[in-house]
Amino acid sequence: MLTRTTIAAIAATGLLLIGGGTALALGSGSGAAQVPVAPAAASAPELPGAGPDPAAQGTPQPVVDRATAERIALDRAGAGRVTEVEFDRADLDDDDDRYDRDHWEIEIRDGAVEHEIDVDAVTGEILDHDIDRDDD
Repeated sequence: MLTRTTIAAIAATGLLLIGGGTALALGSGSGAAQVPVAPAAASAPELPGAGPDPAAQGTPQPVVDRATAERIALDRAGAGRVTEVEFDRADLDDDDDRYDRDHWEIEIRDGAVEHEIDVDAVTGEILDHDIDRDDD
């Protein structure tokens, strides 16, 4: 078992190492050393189906918000639960070139049926509705 003296000695050694490393990094010159530092990207773990927040991208928010788009898609599907939502800006992805406008991509699961519904972010119009059955 470690005694208080041993723990204090270990802590003091750690502080000396950190302090010495800082002194070495700053150098011994009389002028302030300038060390370029790249900003760290703060990133939270992304939840499945959580697309990027349009407001965080510095662009205007869509007229049709996420909740409204989900209701529109659920009305079209008839039943089920939303399992994934992504927001796609016009011209930002290669897989949706058929519409050159901002839209919500919403996946809805209803038993063995999955609906993939694209909702226009300005008008609320359904742009595409694909149905996939597990028995296919």
